[in-house]
Amino acid sequence: MDRRTFLTATGAVLAGSMAGSIFGEESAGHATAQAIDIELGKVTGPLPHFWEMCAGSDRTAVGLRDQWRQDLVRAHRDFGMQSVRCHGLFDDEMGIAAQGAGDYNFLYVDQIYDFMIEHGVRPFVELSFMPEAFASSGNRIFSYKGNISPPRSWQNWYDMVQAFTRHCVQRYGIGEVVGWRFEVWNEPNIDFWTGTQEQYFELYRKSVLAIKSVDKRLQVGGPASAQLDWIPDLIRYCAGKDLPLDFVSSHIYPLDPQSHIFGGDKMYTYEEVIPRGVAQVKHQVESSAMPHLPIWITEWSSSNLAFIAHTIKECIGLADAMAYWTFSNVFEEQGVPRGIFNNSYGMIGQWGIPRPALHAFALMHKLGETQLRTSEGPVLATRRADGSVAVLVWNLIPEESVRFFANGNPAAANAGTEHSVGSELALRLKIAGAAGRKQVKVRQVNSAIGTAIPAWKAMGSPEYPRPDQIKQLRAAAELPPPELLPLPAGEPAEFSITLPPNGIALLEFDR
Repeated sequence: MDRRTFLTATGAVLAGSMAGSIFGEESAGHATAQAIDIELGKVTGPLPHFWEMCAGSDRTAVGLRDQWRQDLVRAHRDFGMQSVRCHGLFDDEMGIAAQGAGDYNFLYVDQIYDFMIEHGVRPFVELSFMPEAFASSGNRIFSYKGNISPPRSWQNWYDMVQAFTRHCVQRYGIGEVVGWRFEVWNEPNIDFWTGTQEQYFELYRKSVLAIKSVDKRLQVGGPASAQLDWIPDLIRYCAGKDLPLDFVSSHIYPLDPQSHIFGGDKMYTYEEVIPRGVAQVKHQVESSAMPHLPIWITEWSSSNLAFIAHTIKECIGLADAMAYWTFSNVFEEQGVPRGIFNNSYGMIGQWGIPRPALHAFALMHKLGETQLRTSEGPVLATRRADGSVAVLVWNLIPEESVRFFANGNPAAANAGTEHSVGSELALRLKIAGAAGRKQVKVRQVNSAIGTAIPAWKAMGSPEYPRPDQIKQLRAAAELPPPELLPLPAGEPAEFSITLPPNGIALLEFDR
């Protein structure tokens, strides 16, 4: 569906309208609309922006690239990204221990961390992978060949981690580094670790002791596992050994095997795998010997805008942080990305062209810090500190209707936009307590708005667009100015909005 068809279908009859919304009447083509009540005077609790705490990245060395740096600045500006988690800190291309035990080189990591901190973003320090000089085997992963074996000498690993931590504290000050988090390895329960669980626990022990030897206030956690695994095991190990554990971390994707996570196949829809899995982890932690540990989901992903919104709403109160994987398409795990629009990770694409996922997070960044009461439905209503109200609504198409596109499969980089199918959703919002509020700003992201794909196709889908075409694509991918519309008088105030498949919208009400 092109932009013109979309606007006609959604009944956006106002001249220049890009929001696809109508106020005070049912949208064209819909005899009835789903009613949602919003009570501006009823607070249900705080809404910490836990989805902004961190985002993922390719290996640390790409932090030397100009495009990655531009993407980082934009991600921090647009959605408030607070920290970045990268693989491969100790890979030989970073040079930290490439010359062997005791001969450390922090030149590259200083250049990368300096840039991050100067631009308001902290490192989330993933301690991986194994320097070749320390490695016990030649097992490697990804195109950049990160070594995934245990160390031959545990003392060499301890000394390196201690020296690296001491260097960071000396360079940036304990007041800065105490706000970082140090995570031991990446997904040791699957293909990222050739050792046993027992050997991983020893890696954790050496790492936490090395870091805490520099300053006991520094925060260390793990097991950074895939599929929400090993969390009770690590807690029991640390409790039994009287080892510090400042947070637990793990990863969850909607296509992860439910039989492994939940003990049975097809127990939940794809849309519910992440929130139900995180809820399970919360229960595991609260039932453990360390019941108050923060929970960091350090990888999850989807390119479906409505899936992103739904997942965030359903994980409120379950996770302390959720790190979207990844913020930039400067991403080379499988080699150099193929084409300007590829199916690899990243909310910002090649040449800095924003993808719809970036806009989804930018809209969520505008949500307030207090959650307001609503009836059931695809809605998240919030109040900001200045008294203004921001409401997010979405139209998530179930997996059965769109196969793998709605389920958050990160291999479908434009899922939920380019491939959106299914029915439009008409919503009639009834706003109680809106007296005195006269207008509303409407922003939408969907298959026609906030994506460069239609413009690229109109160019003939060039594999290597010319510089002038890239400039056009950047412009086409940006969100237009919000539509400013009057809010009908009445108590409650009522209006309708129609959302295309997997589209989202942010409604901002003045004070």
